[in-house]
Parts: sequence; structure tokens; C-alpha cells
Amino acid sequence: MRNWVFFFCICLIIGCTGNDVNKDKYNVGEIPFDPIKDDRNFKLCNENQIKQYYARNTPDNPAGYKGEKIALITHFANECKLPKMKGQDGYLTFRFIVNCEGEMGRYRVDEMDLDYQPKQFNKQIVFTLHAAIKKLDGWIPVNYKGKDYDFYQYLTFKLVDGRLKEIMP
Repeated sequence: MRNWVFFFCICLIIGCTGNDVNKDKYNVGEIPFDPIKDDRNFKLCNENQIKQYYARNTPDNPAGYKGEKIALITHFANECKLPKMKGQDGYLTFRFIVNCEGEMGRYRVDEMDLDYQPKQFNKQIVFTLHAAIKKLDGWIPVNYKGKDYDFYQYLTFKLVDGRLKEIMP
């Protein structure tokens, strides 16, 4: 029996020490500062206490976007004039941080087709959506016990033939 326990522990250790070559490629959580991609002027309140987007909205704390999803839908309807482009189907996800001042930074983009496989969208589509995101100015920071916090946020756009069909979450 001790041999089986020992064997199990060894297998567990080996299985948990996998290859980290693509570790950052699929990181959907934290967004560490990258001097090549990120604006040095974007400041966080506390690099070590960035809240997750889902932990920010409670009845006592209406954090998120002012006007909520309907305001986001209206904003993108007004700001995004995307041309119809056959084959531009899938999901474009923009991840970013909203700081304690309601400002955005550290943008990351993930692109996938409707089957959730990696794909590259037309650069004009990505640029247009990214420019519209940067114009959002109604973010309300997380406030807990009288203190404002930074938080991670994401917006996913479902596209069919290059046209915006849905905004998530």
C-alpha cells in the first residue's frame, strides 16, 4: 500500500510540473505590466490588490460601467461602424484593468472563431473595437469599506461577417 501512495505522489508531482513555454499565451487572469505594450502613465492604486470583475458588483457597491450593459450597447452602436466582411466570424475579447480612478489600461486581445479555436481577425475590426473601448469613460471603481480598488474587466464581442452581433458579459 505504501508503494502505491508513493507512486501516486510522484505522479502528482510530475503532472503538476508541466512545460511553461506557453504559460502567458493563455493567461486569462492577471495582466502584468509589459513595457512594450502598456502605457507607463497608467497607474494602479495597488498592484497587489486588483479585484476580479465578478467580485465588484454588490447592492452596496454599484461598480462597473455607469448605465450598465445598455449603455455599453448604445456606446458601441454609435462608435463602431464595422464594414461587412465575409468570414470575419467569431469572438474578440478585450481584457483590461480599470484603476481606482475609473481609467483603463493594460489592454490584451484574444481572438477565436465560433468554435473557440484561435483565429486572427481583420486588423481594421480589431482597431475599430479597441478605439471604441478606449473612449468608454463611465467606469465606476470597486469600493469596499470606503476604499476604491482597481479591477480586471473584459468585453467579448461576437462577430458574424464582421458585424457586431452581441456584447458579453
